[in-house]
Amino acid sequence: MGKKYRLKLGNEDIQAEVEDAADGTRVAIDGAWHDVSMERIGDSAQYSLILDGRPYGLFAEQTPHGYCVIVNGRSYNVVTQRTASRGPAPGDVAAVPTADGEWVLSSPMTGVVQKIFVSLNDVVEAGEVLMIIEGMKMQNELRARHGGQVKAIYVSVGQQVEKGTPLLVLL
Repeated sequence: MGKKYRLKLGNEDIQAEVEDAADGTRVAIDGAWHDVSMERIGDSAQYSLILDGRPYGLFAEQTPHGYCVIVNGRSYNVVTQRTASRGPAPGDVAAVPTADGEWVLSSPMTGVVQKIFVSLNDVVEAGEVLMIIEGMKMQNELRARHGGQVKAIYVSVGQQVEKGTPLLVLL
């Protein structure tokens, strides 16, 4: 059994299940299974996607409520919600909940902290820009996935961070 997700694509609610097997990955969209292979191109937000043997160019950028996905030039806003609770999805290091309800914002990439827009004890809203990390000469805004109060800041401007490095904690 794979990981189950509920997606909102425009006004449409979609059930999705992702299953990794020895012969590859497959995805069920509303019960119909599809073979899928996806490779990230460098450290960019671009991917090479092969779905049922057909190639697609894909760009995916995380938003406060899911992802903005562009497939072959067509844009989709995808709102995600995990329906099976097994922890964060692989690679989903942007905000990891702890047992006591805190949210640890971790770096989604290797880069350098350019700006920090919040201070200790600031109250932030979902979607608010918390900091900017520069990676591959691109400025990447990291936004709050949930509202809350800044409990800790672990980095400073100019600091080099690796993917997965804890950056701050929201309570």
